Amino acid sequence: MKTIIFFDVDNTIYSNQDNVIPPQTKRLLTELAAKPDVFLGLATGRGTGKLHIISDVLHLFTYRVLVNGAVVFKDDQLVFEQPIAQADIEQILTLTQDKGFNIGMVGLDEEAVNYWDERVSYGMELLRGVSPVVDPQFHHKNKVYQIWLFTEDEDEINAVTSRLPRFKAYPWHKAGVDFLDGDMNKAFGIRQALADEQDYRLICIGDGANDIQMIEMADIGIAMSNSRFAELKEKADHLAPHVRDDRLYDFFKQLRLL
Repeated sequence: MKTIIFFDVDNTIYSNQDNVIPPQTKRLLTELAAKPDVFLGLATGRGTGKLHIISDVLHLFTYRVLVNGAVVFKDDQLVFEQPIAQADIEQILTLTQDKGFNIGMVGLDEEAVNYWDERVSYGMELLRGVSPVVDPQFHHKNKVYQIWLFTEDEDEINAVTSRLPRFKAYPWHKAGVDFLDGDMNKAFGIRQALADEQDYRLICIGDGANDIQMIEMADIGIAMSNSRFAELKEKADHLAPHVRDDRLYDFFKQLRLL
């Protein structure tokens, strides 16, 4: 039986604070990928244009579940995509236009925001390597797979979400959320990636609110101890060391997953 392991990127295999893939993590990925019965996957909110931060190890991944499940590649071939409908984007813009939100639109290779201020600057500091352009008309020229909402007022985000029942908000810091269409999430994308696979053990590891579903669906779910989301840690089978501790190789060896 083969083993398929999906890794989140930010603060899982890549330390955003240190701007580096920790050495043990790089060793772990290299040795796992060399095993004939192990296949690696990415499951991330990033698109293809923002994976340069892990360029040293990108070739090791057979599967790439991107933009939180909305785009899926296998062996560099696109196997699934589901952009947000133009009408739904317009509805979001209408509901938020008088609330002072910053709105971000995430394409596959680049992102845009309707206007730039300190909230966007703060969010981009957390998402290393992401530099959206300012273009309120971005959605008229590009496929949009995900919306960002920036505001410090969580009640406002909840109010918008309640009026858009097909969408779900996944927080990634106190002033920003990923806003996704319908049931779209990393677990959904992983199912698309593995649709033709049989007889495998699935391991998933991540740190974010957008990792909860894939942790739940995995045969072995692993949460990073640096996660700030209690629900993720509660639903995980194991808790991995903090990304900055650089002990992921030792952790996998201890669990006999290596």
